[in-house]
Amino acid sequence: MTIAFLAYPKCSLWSLIGSYEMFQKTCRIAQIYPGRFKSKHICKLIIASSTNEKFLEGSYGNHYEAETTIYDIERPDILVIPGFDRDVSSVLSNYEMISKIREFYDQGTDIATVCTGSFILAATGLLDNKTATTHWIYAREFAVRFPKTELVIDRMLIDHNRICMSGGASSFQNLMLYLIEKHLSKELAIFMSKILLIDNDRFLQSPYTIFNGQKTHGDEPVLIAQQTIEKRVDEFISIDELAQSTNMSKRNFLRRFKHATGDTPFVYMQRTKIEAAKTMMEDAHNQLIDIAIKTGYNDFSSFRKSFRKYTGLSPQQYRKRYTYITSARKNAVL
Repeated sequence: MTIAFLAYPKCSLWSLIGSYEMFQKTCRIAQIYPGRFKSKHICKLIIASSTNEKFLEGSYGNHYEAETTIYDIERPDILVIPGFDRDVSSVLSNYEMISKIREFYDQGTDIATVCTGSFILAATGLLDNKTATTHWIYAREFAVRFPKTELVIDRMLIDHNRICMSGGASSFQNLMLYLIEKHLSKELAIFMSKILLIDNDRFLQSPYTIFNGQKTHGDEPVLIAQQTIEKRVDEFISIDELAQSTNMSKRNFLRRFKHATGDTPFVYMQRTKIEAAKTMMEDAHNQLIDIAIKTGYNDFSSFRKSFRKYTGLSPQQYRKRYTYITSARKNAVL
Protein backbone atom coordinates (compact mmCIF):
# COMPACT_ATOMS: atom_id res chain seq x y z
CA MET A 1 0.00 0.00 0.00
CA THR A 2 1.39 3.39 -1.02
CA ILE A 3 0.53 6.40 1.12
CA ALA A 4 1.49 9.80 -0.27
CA PHE A 5 1.65 12.91 1.92
CA LEU A 6 1.04 16.07 -0.07
CA ALA A 7 3.56 18.89 0.42
CA TYR A 8 2.35 22.16 -1.09
CA PRO A 9 3.44 25.80 -0.73
CA LYS A 10 2.29 27.34 2.58
CA CYS A 11 1.11 24.01 4.02
CA SER A 12 1.48 23.31 7.74
CA LEU A 13 4.71 21.37 8.09
CA TRP A 14 3.52 20.32 11.55
CA SER A 15 0.56 18.38 10.18
CA LEU A 16 2.53 17.20 7.13
CA ILE A 17 5.57 15.85 8.94
CA GLY A 18 3.61 14.82 12.03
CA SER A 19 1.24 12.70 9.95
CA TYR A 20 4.12 11.17 8.00
CA GLU A 21 6.15 10.33 11.09
CA MET A 22 3.18 8.76 12.86
CA PHE A 23 2.77 6.32 9.99
CA GLN A 24 6.53 5.87 9.72
CA LYS A 25 6.80 4.90 13.38
CA THR A 26 3.76 2.62 13.10
CA CYS A 27 5.23 0.77 10.13
CA ARG A 28 8.53 0.40 11.95
CA ILE A 29 6.83 -1.15 14.98
CA ALA A 30 4.84 -3.50 12.75
CA GLN A 31 8.12 -4.69 11.21
CA ILE A 32 9.80 -5.20 14.58
CA TYR A 33 6.87 -7.15 16.06
CA PRO A 34 5.29 -9.02 13.13
CA GLY A 35 3.98 -11.77 15.40
CA ARG A 36 2.25 -9.36 17.74
CA PHE A 37 0.68 -6.99 15.20
CA LYS A 38 -0.97 -8.53 12.15
CA SER A 39 -0.99 -5.61 9.72
CA LYS A 40 -3.21 -5.91 6.64
CA HIS A 41 -0.66 -4.11 4.47
CA ILE A 42 3.00 -3.27 4.16
CA CYS A 43 3.19 0.47 3.55
CA LYS A 44 5.35 2.55 1.28
CA LEU A 45 5.37 6.17 2.45
CA ILE A 46 6.13 9.13 0.16
CA ILE A 47 6.18 12.89 0.70
CA ALA A 48 5.35 14.40 -2.67
CA SER A 49 5.37 18.05 -3.70
CA SER A 50 2.37 19.63 -5.40
CA THR A 51 4.65 21.58 -7.71
CA ASN A 52 7.35 20.49 -10.11
CA GLU A 53 9.84 21.80 -7.56
CA LYS A 54 10.63 19.55 -4.61
CA PHE A 55 11.78 22.45 -2.41
CA LEU A 56 8.94 24.42 -0.82
CA GLU A 57 8.11 26.94 1.88
CA GLY A 58 5.62 26.12 4.63
CA SER A 59 3.06 28.32 6.39
CA TYR A 60 5.58 30.17 8.56
CA GLY A 61 8.52 30.46 6.20
CA ASN A 62 10.10 27.15 7.15
CA HIS A 63 11.48 25.23 4.19
CA TYR A 64 11.15 21.57 3.33
CA GLU A 65 12.39 19.36 0.52
CA ALA A 66 10.02 16.62 -0.66
CA GLU A 67 11.21 13.32 -2.06
CA THR A 68 9.36 13.65 -5.34
CA THR A 69 6.32 15.34 -6.90
CA ILE A 70 2.75 14.16 -7.38
CA TYR A 71 3.36 14.33 -11.13
CA ASP A 72 6.21 11.82 -10.95
CA ILE A 73 4.56 9.07 -8.92
CA GLU A 74 2.07 6.37 -9.73
CA ARG A 75 -1.39 6.68 -8.24
CA PRO A 76 -1.10 6.19 -4.45
CA ASP A 77 -3.60 4.13 -2.49
CA ILE A 78 -4.08 6.98 0.01
CA LEU A 79 -3.30 10.67 -0.36
CA VAL A 80 -3.01 12.67 2.87
CA ILE A 81 -3.56 16.43 2.49
CA PRO A 82 -2.26 18.50 5.43
CA GLY A 83 -3.74 21.82 6.46
CA PHE A 84 -2.50 25.39 6.13
CA ASP A 85 -2.73 28.41 8.41
CA ARG A 86 -3.48 31.34 6.10
CA ASP A 87 -3.72 32.59 2.50
CA VAL A 88 -6.71 30.48 1.50
CA SER A 89 -7.03 32.11 -1.92
CA SER A 90 -3.35 31.57 -2.67
CA VAL A 91 -3.50 27.88 -1.76
CA LEU A 92 -6.68 27.31 -3.78
CA SER A 93 -5.21 29.03 -6.83
CA ASN A 94 -3.02 25.96 -7.45
CA TYR A 95 -5.44 24.56 -10.03
CA GLU A 96 -2.95 22.00 -11.33
CA MET A 97 -2.65 20.48 -7.85
CA ILE A 98 -6.42 20.44 -7.37
CA SER A 99 -6.91 18.80 -10.76
CA LYS A 100 -4.28 16.14 -9.94
CA ILE A 101 -5.99 15.32 -6.64
CA ARG A 102 -9.29 14.83 -8.47
CA GLU A 103 -7.54 12.67 -11.05
CA PHE A 104 -6.02 10.47 -8.33
CA TYR A 105 -9.43 10.04 -6.69
CA ASP A 106 -11.12 9.14 -9.97
CA GLN A 107 -8.43 6.51 -10.53
CA GLY A 108 -9.08 4.93 -7.12
CA THR A 109 -7.01 6.87 -4.55
CA ASP A 110 -8.57 7.39 -1.12
CA ILE A 111 -8.22 10.93 0.25
CA ALA A 112 -7.61 12.01 3.85
CA THR A 113 -7.51 15.69 4.85
CA VAL A 114 -6.16 17.35 7.97
CA CYS A 115 -7.62 20.60 9.27
CA THR A 116 -7.96 23.17 6.44
CA GLY A 117 -6.87 20.57 3.92
CA SER A 118 -10.61 20.07 3.46
CA PHE A 119 -10.66 23.40 1.57
CA ILE A 120 -8.43 21.85 -1.08
CA LEU A 121 -10.57 18.74 -1.27
CA ALA A 122 -13.75 20.81 -1.49
CA ALA A 123 -12.23 22.75 -4.39
CA THR A 124 -12.12 19.48 -6.38
CA GLY A 125 -15.91 19.17 -6.08
CA LEU A 126 -15.60 15.88 -4.20
CA LEU A 127 -17.39 17.29 -1.16
CA ASP A 128 -20.43 18.59 -3.03
CA ASN A 129 -23.59 17.35 -1.30
CA LYS A 130 -21.52 15.75 1.47
CA THR A 131 -20.81 16.66 5.09
CA ALA A 132 -17.38 18.03 5.95
CA THR A 133 -15.34 19.40 8.82
CA THR A 134 -12.39 21.76 9.08
CA HIS A 135 -10.75 24.01 11.68
CA TRP A 136 -13.44 25.93 13.57
CA ILE A 137 -11.68 29.25 12.94
CA TYR A 138 -12.29 28.83 9.20
CA ALA A 139 -15.88 27.60 9.46
CA ARG A 140 -17.56 30.70 8.05
CA GLU A 141 -15.11 31.08 5.17
CA PHE A 142 -15.56 27.42 4.26
CA ALA A 143 -19.34 27.76 4.31
CA VAL A 144 -19.20 30.84 2.06
CA ARG A 145 -16.78 29.29 -0.43
CA PHE A 146 -18.45 25.88 -0.61
CA PRO A 147 -22.23 26.27 -0.17
CA LYS A 148 -22.88 22.83 -1.70
CA THR A 149 -21.11 21.18 1.24
CA GLU A 150 -22.76 20.78 4.66
CA LEU A 151 -20.22 21.86 7.25
CA VAL A 152 -20.49 19.95 10.55
CA ILE A 153 -17.94 22.00 12.44
CA ASP A 154 -18.26 20.25 15.81
CA ARG A 155 -17.12 16.91 14.36
CA MET A 156 -13.50 15.89 14.94
CA LEU A 157 -13.59 13.14 12.28
CA ILE A 158 -15.78 12.40 9.27
CA ASP A 159 -15.52 9.27 7.12
CA HIS A 160 -17.17 8.96 3.69
CA ASN A 161 -15.55 5.60 2.99
CA ARG A 162 -12.97 6.80 0.46
CA ILE A 163 -12.78 10.28 1.94
CA CYS A 164 -11.78 10.97 5.56
CA MET A 165 -11.44 14.38 7.22
CA SER A 166 -10.28 15.65 10.58
CA GLY A 167 -10.92 18.96 12.29
CA GLY A 168 -8.37 21.52 13.36
CA ALA A 169 -4.70 21.50 14.24
CA SER A 170 -3.60 18.48 16.32
CA SER A 171 -6.55 16.39 15.16
CA PHE A 172 -4.17 14.94 12.56
CA GLN A 173 -3.08 12.59 15.34
CA ASN A 174 -6.61 11.22 15.70
CA LEU A 175 -6.99 10.97 11.93
CA MET A 176 -3.76 9.00 11.57
CA LEU A 177 -4.80 6.61 14.36
CA TYR A 178 -8.14 6.18 12.59
CA LEU A 179 -6.41 5.40 9.27
CA ILE A 180 -4.02 3.00 11.00
CA GLU A 181 -6.95 1.10 12.47
CA LYS A 182 -8.93 1.20 9.23
CA HIS A 183 -6.16 0.13 6.85
CA LEU A 184 -3.58 -1.68 8.98
CA SER A 185 -4.61 -3.02 12.38
CA LYS A 186 -6.79 -2.09 15.33
CA GLU A 187 -4.17 -3.50 17.69
CA LEU A 188 -1.53 -1.26 16.09
CA ALA A 189 -3.75 1.80 16.47
CA ILE A 190 -4.34 1.10 20.17
CA PHE A 191 -0.63 0.49 20.72
CA MET A 192 0.33 3.72 18.93
CA SER A 193 -2.16 5.75 20.97
CA LYS A 194 -0.38 4.52 24.10
CA ILE A 195 3.13 4.99 22.73
CA LEU A 196 2.39 8.53 21.52
CA LEU A 197 0.18 9.50 24.49
CA ILE A 198 -2.78 10.40 22.28
CA ASP A 199 -6.32 10.43 23.66
CA ASN A 200 -8.28 8.60 21.00
CA ASP A 201 -11.68 9.47 22.46
CA ARG A 202 -11.87 12.98 20.99
CA PHE A 203 -14.98 13.09 18.82
CA LEU A 204 -15.97 16.77 19.00
CA GLN A 205 -14.23 20.08 18.29
CA SER A 206 -16.79 22.11 20.20
CA PRO A 207 -14.91 22.07 23.56
CA TYR A 208 -12.00 23.83 21.81
CA THR A 209 -14.03 26.41 19.90
CA ILE A 210 -13.65 30.10 20.80
CA PHE A 211 -16.69 32.12 19.75
CA ASN A 212 -15.81 35.42 18.12
CA GLY A 213 -18.85 36.76 16.32
CA GLN A 214 -18.62 37.61 12.65
CA LYS A 215 -18.05 41.36 12.43
CA THR A 216 -16.66 41.93 8.94
CA HIS A 217 -20.11 42.00 7.33
CA GLY A 218 -20.26 45.79 6.96
CA ASP A 219 -23.80 46.13 8.33
CA GLU A 220 -23.40 48.96 10.87
CA PRO A 221 -26.78 48.57 12.67
CA VAL A 222 -26.14 44.85 13.16
CA LEU A 223 -22.67 45.63 14.50
CA ILE A 224 -24.25 48.00 17.04
CA ALA A 225 -26.57 45.18 18.16
CA GLN A 226 -23.62 42.79 18.49
CA GLN A 227 -21.71 45.28 20.61
CA THR A 228 -24.78 45.81 22.81
CA ILE A 229 -25.10 42.06 23.39
CA GLU A 230 -21.40 41.74 24.27
CA LYS A 231 -21.39 44.74 26.63
CA ARG A 232 -24.50 43.54 28.48
CA VAL A 233 -23.47 39.89 28.80
CA ASP A 234 -25.14 39.73 32.23
CA GLU A 235 -28.58 40.30 30.65
CA PHE A 236 -30.93 38.58 28.27
CA ILE A 237 -31.88 41.53 26.06
CA SER A 238 -35.23 41.35 24.30
CA ILE A 239 -35.30 41.20 20.52
CA ASP A 240 -37.67 44.19 20.54
CA GLU A 241 -35.10 46.30 22.40
CA LEU A 242 -32.29 45.28 20.05
CA ALA A 243 -34.44 46.08 17.01
CA GLN A 244 -35.33 49.49 18.46
CA SER A 245 -31.66 50.26 19.13
CA THR A 246 -30.97 49.78 15.42
CA ASN A 247 -34.07 51.69 14.23
CA MET A 248 -35.37 48.61 12.42
CA SER A 249 -38.58 46.67 12.56
CA LYS A 250 -38.30 43.41 14.45
CA ARG A 251 -38.79 41.37 11.28
CA ASN A 252 -36.18 43.30 9.31
CA PHE A 253 -33.74 43.19 12.23
CA LEU A 254 -34.03 39.41 12.58
CA ARG A 255 -33.47 38.94 8.85
CA ARG A 256 -30.45 41.23 8.65
CA PHE A 257 -28.84 39.93 11.85
CA LYS A 258 -29.01 36.32 10.68
CA HIS A 259 -27.71 37.22 7.21
CA ALA A 260 -24.78 39.20 8.64
CA THR A 261 -23.67 36.94 11.49
CA GLY A 262 -24.96 33.50 10.56
CA ASP A 263 -26.82 33.27 13.89
CA THR A 264 -30.17 34.47 15.19
CA PRO A 265 -29.87 37.22 17.85
CA PHE A 266 -30.88 34.78 20.60
CA VAL A 267 -28.28 32.18 19.56
CA TYR A 268 -25.65 34.92 19.27
CA MET A 269 -26.58 36.07 22.76
CA GLN A 270 -26.27 32.56 24.16
CA ARG A 271 -22.94 31.91 22.47
CA THR A 272 -21.57 35.24 23.71
CA LYS A 273 -22.62 34.36 27.27
CA ILE A 274 -21.11 30.89 27.13
CA GLU A 275 -17.83 32.27 25.76
CA ALA A 276 -17.71 34.78 28.63
CA ALA A 277 -18.46 31.96 31.07
CA LYS A 278 -15.65 29.84 29.65
CA THR A 279 -13.16 32.65 30.23
CA MET A 280 -14.33 33.14 33.82
CA MET A 281 -14.32 29.40 34.39
CA GLU A 282 -10.64 29.09 33.53
CA ASP A 283 -9.91 30.95 36.77
CA ALA A 284 -10.44 28.34 39.48
CA HIS A 285 -11.41 31.03 42.01
CA ASN A 286 -14.72 31.83 40.28
CA GLN A 287 -17.66 29.77 41.56
CA LEU A 288 -19.83 28.18 38.87
CA ILE A 289 -23.07 29.53 40.29
CA ASP A 290 -21.59 33.06 40.32
CA ILE A 291 -20.46 32.65 36.71
CA ALA A 292 -23.97 31.61 35.70
CA ILE A 293 -25.43 34.73 37.35
CA LYS A 294 -22.79 37.03 35.82
CA THR A 295 -23.76 35.76 32.37
CA GLY A 296 -27.48 36.32 32.89
CA TYR A 297 -28.60 32.86 34.01
CA ASN A 298 -30.58 32.86 37.27
CA ASP A 299 -31.33 29.16 36.83
CA PHE A 300 -28.15 27.06 36.99
CA SER A 301 -29.78 24.10 35.22
CA SER A 302 -30.53 26.34 32.21
CA PHE A 303 -26.93 27.57 32.27
CA ARG A 304 -25.62 24.01 32.38
CA LYS A 305 -27.88 22.97 29.50
CA SER A 306 -26.76 25.89 27.30
CA PHE A 307 -23.12 25.33 28.23
CA ARG A 308 -23.23 21.68 27.19
CA LYS A 309 -25.05 22.58 23.97
CA TYR A 310 -22.27 24.88 22.77
CA THR A 311 -19.20 23.17 24.22
CA GLY A 312 -20.13 19.49 24.39
CA LEU A 313 -19.06 19.48 28.05
CA SER A 314 -20.72 20.22 31.37
CA PRO A 315 -19.40 23.28 33.25
CA GLN A 316 -17.69 20.96 35.72
CA GLN A 317 -16.01 18.98 32.93
CA TYR A 318 -14.86 22.16 31.20
CA ARG A 319 -13.40 23.58 34.39
CA LYS A 320 -11.54 20.34 35.11
CA ARG A 321 -10.04 20.33 31.61
CA TYR A 322 -9.12 24.00 31.26
CA THR A 323 -7.70 24.96 34.63
CA TYR A 324 -4.76 22.74 33.74
CA ILE A 325 -2.12 25.47 34.15
CA THR A 326 -3.01 26.01 37.81
CA SER A 327 -3.30 22.26 38.34
CA ALA A 328 0.06 21.62 36.67
CA ARG A 329 1.78 24.13 38.93
CA LYS A 330 0.09 22.67 41.98
CA ASN A 331 1.15 19.13 41.13
CA ALA A 332 4.62 19.96 39.80
CA VAL A 333 7.59 18.33 41.46
CA LEU A 334 10.17 21.09 41.99
